[in-house]
Formats: sequence, structure tokens, C-alpha cells
Amino acid sequence: MADPVLTELQRIFLEALELRRGLIAYSKIEAAEMDRLAREYEQQALELVRGELERLPSGGVALAVRQRLGQMDEALTALADRADIAERSRRLERDDITWRAFEDVASLLEIES
Repeated sequence: MADPVLTELQRIFLEALELRRGLIAYSKIEAAEMDRLAREYEQQALELVRGELERLPSGGVALAVRQRLGQMDEALTALADRADIAERSRRLERDDITWRAFEDVASLLEIES
């Protein structure tokens, strides 16, 4: 992965992982707030990666990441369209979709989270 754009994608994810890990140091933060911040860091990293993907050729890792982000978008859209789910459950499911996408993209970028 010598490509500078891929290196930048890895940097983005490593930074988000460090921010997420750093939340543990704030023992005064309630678990719900810690989770909210972790998802926020993950979402920001995913959006930064999405923007950087425009600079990469369409094959290889970039294609796999684009596909995974597309799957995340589809799942979030399907969740938003559901009328049979309570708002708290919707938030939990949205968090789970984001977390799984973040973990999958990190793996595609060969980063152990």
C-alpha cells in the first residue's frame, strides 16, 4: 500500500481509532455519551474516507471500500424508511450499522482495530 492516498486513508482511520480509544480515559463520561462520541468519530472517518476515494482508481481496495460504504448507505436508507421501529431502536441500529462499516473498512485498509 505505497499509494499516498491509501496511506492517507489509513492515517484517517488510525486517528479515529485513537480518538475512540481515548474515550476510555474519560471515566467520568457516561457509557451512552462515550458510545455517541465513538460513533461520531467513526462517522467522521467514514465520510473523510469517502471524500478521499475520489482520488483513487476504481479498482482494488478503493473498489472494496466504495462497495462497503454503499452497503452501509443502503442499510441506513432502509432503516430510515422503516415505520415499525421505535426511535431508540432506530438509533441503536444506526449505531450498529456505522460501527460495523467502520470496522470493515478498517480491515480493508489493513488496520487492526
